[in-house]
Amino acid sequence: MKGATSIIRILVVGMACLPAACTDKDSCFSYSLENGLKGEIRLEHIHDSLSVLRHFIDGTEVSEWELPYPVYRFDCGDLTGNGTPEIAVGVIKPTRYFPHPEKRLFLFKLYKGRLIRPLWMGSRLARPLVDFHILRDSVPARVCTTERVSDGTLVQALYRQEGFGLAFERNLPNP
Repeated sequence: MKGATSIIRILVVGMACLPAACTDKDSCFSYSLENGLKGEIRLEHIHDSLSVLRHFIDGTEVSEWELPYPVYRFDCGDLTGNGTPEIAVGVIKPTRYFPHPEKRLFLFKLYKGRLIRPLWMGSRLARPLVDFHILRDSVPARVCTTERVSDGTLVQALYRQEGFGLAFERNLPNP
């Protein structure tokens, strides 16, 4: 019995030394760096109106960014085509000119491949945002949105990152 206890103790201590890995795929994005290191971008929900973006390189945290808003979506992809993923976060918040809390899209870059910094903190798209996801099937990746038109119907649209913000490409056919 003493040998089994020692083995369990070794396993527990060994597991504590391992860096945390992506377990919740909805809140974690893994990628490879050119030098062979592993990068991870995680969204940690602290409570209903506070989340933290964290960037790890080979298990070591190198940057974080607090989001003091409710978060409804997290996604990542190479929106600029530079080989480094950008971070897309959907938040619910008011803005100066639109004081009612609505869904917004924030984009972040990895400055110098390490530090999380704002790329675009959108107040609105062409129409009220319902949801989004990143299409990673091309480089640069595209942002696919679901937006509500004035009559209440939903449309899907495709955007690309361009300079400051997103540039509309086209509406997509409804499935």
